[in-house]
Amino acid sequence: MKLGLLIVVAAAPSLFLLTFFYLKDRYEREPLLQILMAFGLGLYSMIAAQGMATTAEGWISAEWLASGTESARLVDAFVLSGFVEELAKWVVLVMAVYHWDEFDEPLDGVVYGVAVALGFATLENFLFVLRLGLGVAWQRALFAVPAHALFGATMGYYAGRAKFARGRALWLDRALCLAAPIVFHGLYDYALHHGLGPRIWVVISVGSAALWVFVLRRVRHAQNASPFRPAGGA
Repeated sequence: MKLGLLIVVAAAPSLFLLTFFYLKDRYEREPLLQILMAFGLGLYSMIAAQGMATTAEGWISAEWLASGTESARLVDAFVLSGFVEELAKWVVLVMAVYHWDEFDEPLDGVVYGVAVALGFATLENFLFVLRLGLGVAWQRALFAVPAHALFGATMGYYAGRAKFARGRALWLDRALCLAAPIVFHGLYDYALHHGLGPRIWVVISVGSAALWVFVLRRVRHAQNASPFRPAGGA
């Protein structure tokens, strides 16, 4: 299988979703160089997450993880996947992107959060397709990659609110910036750990639709809160 084809297949869903969220920034769009830098940091965060997950797995019995018990599924979904992966994204978003001068309105958090998450998802997607073949590409394009984008949008939304918030809401937004994506990611992976039958795909489809509604409502809130929004603008 040609490497170029694998790269295109792995990257195409991410580029589509990144463009979608980039265009949501109506009033002062971010420089493309900054978007590419955030995307690159997302690639790095995926490598870091792999290292953290490998280290964490060394502390847990492999036999117990493979046992299929509910407790093992919960640990795998919420700790080894949800916590580790979202923490890796959160570190690069909050420690680096958060402090850029270009991050100057709440909606920028969504755009940069999505860029970081899709950098992560693109490398992860490439490794999955490389290992399992093109047969998994459509499932990941419909579910896994959009899920990462939505987790990143959630993280970025609360990061943007935290950066420009005042008072007690600041601490809540800082907590939700990491906690909300971990919970969403954990629930997604926990469902997958119960097999890939029709019932699970229905659950994931309904959950994905609900998360899209959750995220797009917050995108609208961030658009309305933009200091660059024209007075009286729709």
